[in-house]
This record gives sequence, structure tokens and C-alpha cells, in this order.
Amino acid sequence: MVTTELYEYISSLLHTVAQALMIPVMVALGALIIFALYCVGSLISESLTERRHYRVNSPRVINAIHDADASGLEAVVLGGNLLKPQREALITVIRNMSLEEDELFALARTQIENVNDRYKRALARTEQVTKIAPMLGLMCTLIPLGPGIVAMGQGQVAELSMSLLVAFDGTVAGLVAAVVAMVVTGVRKRWYAGYIVVLESLMTAILNKAAGKGA
Repeated sequence: MVTTELYEYISSLLHTVAQALMIPVMVALGALIIFALYCVGSLISESLTERRHYRVNSPRVINAIHDADASGLEAVVLGGNLLKPQREALITVIRNMSLEEDELFALARTQIENVNDRYKRALARTEQVTKIAPMLGLMCTLIPLGPGIVAMGQGQVAELSMSLLVAFDGTVAGLVAAVVAMVVTGVRKRWYAGYIVVLESLMTAILNKAAGKGA
């Protein structure tokens, strides 16, 4: 008897908690859909602004670095059609070329890591959406199914239909948000990997210049 009462109490408690989560889950899914659309817009904006003008000829810029004197390195970097994070990292190292070799190399590594961390933070947001959105979609699918099954047992077809509609809509919303975020993440990963490779190549050229190898 006690076991039955405890079972009924726990079941009632879980049902209450699950149903109470329905609206927050739906709100969260709506927010993720909006965020996914925002990511698409920001990707298009990034493509039309920064990336549209990103035409870096790495060998040409490296040769220009080798041929320039110390006072002309900043001009080479500024005229190399680089992105703002790349320019800032390279110019920081150029302005500190008077440091000892170990210190300059450490500064260069720090600048590269800072740029890399910036890109990782941008990717982390959409990567989290690809993981969270399907889980919220599954929750939005399962939560209304309980009342729907009860309604089916009582012959309430209208309530069953509404529960199934909410369940399927939640699944679709979660998958759409996840797919959009996954596509945005994949595109940006390719872009950012290329940016880091170019930055590392140019940073190496500047370090060689500072060490006298490119003079």
C-alpha cells in the first residue's frame, strides 16, 4: 500500500514537473530558431564585408616582409588586405621587435592564440546550438505525448491531435535550429582555419625578419 502511494506520488510529481517544463522548452526552441536565423544573417554579413575583401596573397606579403626594413613592416601589413584580427596581431609583434628573441616568440604565440580563441568563441555558440536544439526538440516531442496518450484512451481525439501537432512541431523546430547552426559552424570552421594558417605564415616571416634571417 505504501509502495503504491509512493509510486503514485512520484508519478504525479514527475508529471507536474514535465508539464511545467513545456512552455519554457517551447520558448527556448523559439529563441534557438531566432538565434539560428541571426547566425545565417551574420554569416552573410561577414561574407559580404570582411571576407569579400579578403584576398591575401601570402607569398607576396611574405616577400614584401622580407624586402622591407623595420620601419616599413607596418605598411606592408596594413596593405596586405588582411582581416582586422590578423593585422592587430602582426602589428603588435612588429611594434615589439626590440624584445629578446624568446620574449618576442612568446608574444607571437600569445597573439596567435588570442585570435584563435576569438574564432573558437564564435564557433562555440553555434556548436552548442547543434547539441542543445535536438535535445529540446525531443523534450518538446515527449512532454505532450503523455497527455495525448491519456486523451486517446478517453476517446478525446481533438486533444490527441493537438498533442501530436505540438510534438511534431517541436521536433521540426529543434532539427531546423540544429541543422542551420551546423551549416554555419562548418562554413566558419573552414574560413577560420584558413585565417589562422595565413596568420601563422606571416607571423613566422616577421619573426625571421626580427632574427635577421629575412634581412
